[in-house]
Amino acid sequence: MRVGLFTDTFPPEINGVSNSTNILRNVLEDHGHTVFVVCPGKKKEAYWDEGGKVLRIPGIELPFLYGYVMTSPFHKELIKTVEDMHLDIIHVQTEFGVGLFARTCAKELGIPMVETNHTTWEDYTHYINPLHVSFIEKQSKKGVRRATVKLTDSVEEVISPSEKTKQLLIDYGVTKPINVIPTGLDLSKFSADLRTDEARLAKRKELGYTADDRIVIYVGRLAEEKDLEMVISGVKKANEEGAGVKLLIIGGGPDLERLQELVKSENLTDSVQLTGPKPIDEVPAYYACADAFASASLSETQGMTFIEALASGLPLFARHDDVVAELIDEGKTGWYFDNADELAAGVKNFAAMSKEELVGMRDDCIKKVEPYSNEVFYQRMIEVYERVVKKNRK
Repeated sequence: MRVGLFTDTFPPEINGVSNSTNILRNVLEDHGHTVFVVCPGKKKEAYWDEGGKVLRIPGIELPFLYGYVMTSPFHKELIKTVEDMHLDIIHVQTEFGVGLFARTCAKELGIPMVETNHTTWEDYTHYINPLHVSFIEKQSKKGVRRATVKLTDSVEEVISPSEKTKQLLIDYGVTKPINVIPTGLDLSKFSADLRTDEARLAKRKELGYTADDRIVIYVGRLAEEKDLEMVISGVKKANEEGAGVKLLIIGGGPDLERLQELVKSENLTDSVQLTGPKPIDEVPAYYACADAFASASLSETQGMTFIEALASGLPLFARHDDVVAELIDEGKTGWYFDNADELAAGVKNFAAMSKEELVGMRDDCIKKVEPYSNEVFYQRMIEVYERVVKKNRK
């Protein structure tokens, strides 16, 4: 099958949609399919990348949005280029920008289209309402919901990475069939070799930690919707009561400098470390050197970092949310919290656990993510593709 993946973000950019799209591309190619990726580039003209497999269309980098590359949906001159790909199906990964261009191509070329809904856009309206004016916020969310329904209903079938997102789309009023297919994970990247005492100690020394330090890690974008202040506050409270835990934050984003200043102003530099963004192929080693993972975000549509952490043997600290409902068995694969005080209490208990108890949890965590393997992901995705292509041919 010849598949076109249309996305607003793709490696080397580091974020959930970019990572998920790249995983899909790789697993499709591993099974013998021909895959083309259409995404923004930073040049004024379109160009081919990765040996003619990635078409980067003209875009403009937006530094205030962590380097996000914005592109116009109007690229009439490139429709012939897409036609020459001889696609059987278009799989669009976003609603706007490249997503709108994908819809134009699908309509003009008669190519069936499916969409993965990765982003709950109403959680991001603060980017266009920095002063948090309530009227603007309310109208922005209404507009986002209407646009989401209109664009989502323009495809043949919808892929939802979680039941949470499926229910949200149904509540919005989306009428097209919705398939819940969590993004697969190459579990081999989180191998036991990374968790050996020698490997863990080497990475800890690189970061300035000792073998005995108890480390809680966060990996992901640093942005307002991630609520990292709650995590920092919870760890701070726990340490004030003797927990002695280290917080390691891996990632970049619009809040990086603000969080760095917060850590300095609160005199937390001995216990909280922000490394900035790291290459994606190095991230598994950072997970492996830690003891637990924490996130206060409620904006996730699937939460790939939760799954990656579990695959690395790390129990989770997370707020109550449908995304993690199938991942956390309280006390076995993680713990819930709803505010900084509850996180602090959980971190104190975690800090008091023996190494043997943590090792015991590690096996439960790794076992929990077996259903998220790449092979399961591929089989469920190809069933959707084949059904949609067959229906279109009729």
